[in-house]
Amino acid sequence: MNKFTIFQLVQLVLFALMAVFICMRGIDGHDTVQTLSIKLQTLAIWGGFYLGLLAVEWIPYGLYRLIKR
Repeated sequence: MNKFTIFQLVQLVLFALMAVFICMRGIDGHDTVQTLSIKLQTLAIWGGFYLGLLAVEWIPYGLYRLIKR
């Protein structure tokens, strides 16, 4: 496996751990009770951030591989 793949796997594990943390916590840093709707909104924001990060990483990587051919 190359360095890019290893980095992607580490990033996926960190994303999953943070998602589990968001789902498991009952009260956030502002002492607000985390209801199901708040947890889902937080997970949607976290997932959107992760997808944006993947796009920023994969689009240049894909272009590089396309040009390299």
